[in-house]
Amino acid sequence: GLVLSGGNNFFSVRTHGGCVVRCSIKGKKLKDIRGYYNPLAPGDMVEIEYDPLNSDQGQITALIPRRNGFVRWNQKTRSPQLLAANIDLLLCVTTPANPPFRPRFTDRTLVQAAAEGIPTLIIMNKIDLGISEVVRERILDWKRIGIPVYEVSAQTGEGLETLARLLAGKTCAVTGQSGVGKSSLLNSLDPNLALKDR
Repeated sequence: GLVLSGGNNFFSVRTHGGCVVRCSIKGKKLKDIRGYYNPLAPGDMVEIEYDPLNSDQGQITALIPRRNGFVRWNQKTRSPQLLAANIDLLLCVTTPANPPFRPRFTDRTLVQAAAEGIPTLIIMNKIDLGISEVVRERILDWKRIGIPVYEVSAQTGEGLETLARLLAGKTCAVTGQSGVGKSSLLNSLDPNLALKDR
């Protein structure tokens, strides 16, 4: 099955049949977790055993080897924390303004993704606010090193149709600083998500 989410050592796993099963880890430990702060992340593929008395519960017995994993450093535990696994494409959302343009976050994300061999796409959201020359220069720098940059507006819908076609059929993870419009962007691409802005 596919790990959808997890917390407090319980994980929601969607099986090949489409059911979602609440699982704990059998024996509390899995092989090949490589010293991560968390044993599993959304996108992981696992083997499970069903609870014989309750078909919507079970235990995770094995982790299927990952293709890749997007990781950040957990300062509190001083260990790597896996955020998502088996990603086809990482979407790094930023803005030219509101919140202010901060390319260093995007650059760090690009380095983290490159270390795992994860293709990355930069999404410049809120282009309806205008793009300054400073921001335009940085966009050109990213493009020069081969990083695709898509300019969109979740507010007006500009660029979203092209982006939706690009993402179709792919397993994507989305990252970006608070306020850049990740939830708005995803809701614009798929209104059924009904994500709330934080």
